[in-house]
Parts: sequence; structure tokens; C-alpha cells
Amino acid sequence: MQKPIEIDGKRYEIRGGLVGGQTIYDLAGCTEGQLFVSRPDDIDVQLGRENFLIILGGEVFVSGESSVENNPPLRRPVQIRFNGKAGPALPTAKMRGFDLKQFDEEIPQGRLFVDIGFGPDAEIPDNMTLLVQDDNAFFVIPAHEDAQSGDAVDIEECGRHGRRPPKGHKYKIKIDREKYVVEGAQITGAQILALVGKSPEEWALNQKLKGGKRERVRSDDFIDVSELGTERFETVRRQAQQGSE
Repeated sequence: MQKPIEIDGKRYEIRGGLVGGQTIYDLAGCTEGQLFVSRPDDIDVQLGRENFLIILGGEVFVSGESSVENNPPLRRPVQIRFNGKAGPALPTAKMRGFDLKQFDEEIPQGRLFVDIGFGPDAEIPDNMTLLVQDDNAFFVIPAHEDAQSGDAVDIEECGRHGRRPPKGHKYKIKIDREKYVVEGAQITGAQILALVGKSPEEWALNQKLKGGKRERVRSDDFIDVSELGTERFETVRRQAQQGSE
């Protein structure tokens, strides 16, 4: 989705979400000098070509030269959200993904994402330097269990830790005792049964939620596995359910 930004008083349109600093420089045609993110009533922060930032729309950049250090102490700390709550106030604007994760006391070794809102959530690698802005929202989910999981998000592990899975990714869902990778968050009960080679006529499907609660999933029900609380799915022969749906 295209979002408006301003560079030296001129309006531009750019793809929103996680964007590299070099992309902003190219858009502005800035081959010399520096670009800065304008922070009202505070120090403008230099945007390095190797830095990244989250474009939500309305960001203002100015070009020029400055003797101020690359990541100066701010008069007004950056206010972020972390794991769905008000997060720490950052005294400087630039942080590595690894350092941001350390604010999570439960799983600081997990995977860090930024909530984009209008599109897929973006994963922030440990070695990426992000120019963080007010109201950027970050969250951490459990890390990969094994190398075969690739980029798929483990729904069961997110559910155990009470974490919302990131949106717009591949997901690893657990059906009975095995795990399967699905491409999107939306899936029907019949499609879940098909993954394990079972038919809706002979098998019923339950969705296990955090805390042990189970809900019946009909074959034509759409399940959003990126919703908070889902842990796994269970199949049960219909004759054992006395014909109930």
C-alpha cells in the first residue's frame, strides 16, 4: 500500500511498511549530503542509507548536513509499544533488532516483529538497525524449533506463550501429534482435515485454545490461525461423538 511522505517540503508516495534508508535517498534523488527524520520540538535524527524504518504515512524528512552525532540523545524519548502494551521509552532512536528483543523478559531469544497494521507484519533481524519512531509497535514470538520450519510461524508455541502470531506469513499448525505448514492464515475445517487425509464425513475437528478450551470446527468454518490463543487441532471419529456436529 502506497503511503505519503514529505522530503524537503515535497510530497512523495512510497510503499508502506519496513523500508530501507537507501530507498528514501533514491526517491529524493539525494546523492550527496544526508537525510534526517524530522521530530517536532526535538533533534532531527540522521537516516543512514544502511538503516531501516517503518513507513506508516506522514513521515517528514529534511536534507542537509549536521555535526550532531549519528544517534544523538533525544530531548523527548521515543515512545513505542511492546507486546501489545506501552513499551519502554527509548533515549535514542536507532536500535538493533537484537537490542529491542531484550525488552522481552520471557523470550528475549525469540523472533522480533513490527506490527504494520495495514499489511503483513515485518520481521526484524538481530543485525538490522532500525530508526524507531513514536508508536511503532513491536512483539516477540518463540523462535524456530528446527531448521526445517523455515519462515513458518509455530502457532502452538505462540499460543503457549500467549503471543499473537504475526500476520501475513506461513504458519505451522499442529493437528493431533504432527505439524503441517500452511501458506496463509485463513483455512477451513475441511482443508485442515485434508492435510491429515481425513474426510469431514467420517471425522470431526476440534480447535484447542490456550487454557485447555476446545471448540468444534465445522467443515465450512473459516479459521484464522493468526488470531491470539489458538494452540492446535484435534480430529475425532464422528461415531465417537454420537453423530453430533
